[in-house]
Amino acid sequence: MNVSRARLHFGIAAVGAISAALVIPGIASADPVDSDSARLVNSTCSFAQIDAAMHDVTPQLAARLDQAPERKAQLADFFSKSPADRQAVLDAHPQLKSRLDTVPTEGPAVEWRAKALTIAETCGNY
Repeated sequence: MNVSRARLHFGIAAVGAISAALVIPGIASADPVDSDSARLVNSTCSFAQIDAAMHDVTPQLAARLDQAPERKAQLADFFSKSPADRQAVLDAHPQLKSRLDTVPTEGPAVEWRAKALTIAETCGNY
């Protein structure tokens, strides 16, 4: 896997993991920043709004996602669901739990987390 593809997968995984971080029982932290993570999963924004926000907040990740139509379709499908249905999807994938047990404190995951929160906070503007 080349570096660009690895970064794309990491970015998509980060957005998904960040989205899931507080909606999977037993993983949530008391950190108020973490409570914002649920905003993306519980968002009433359409995927088109999330995608537009992503293009503004993190254009490099958005461009990579645009080049991976299968991944983009998976995210579009996920965000076409209601928040309750998104939770059910996350509950059906327990392998995410191990990824979410540790909130990133350094490296690129911290930056992606901040960007995902910005997307969640601004997607309603698009």
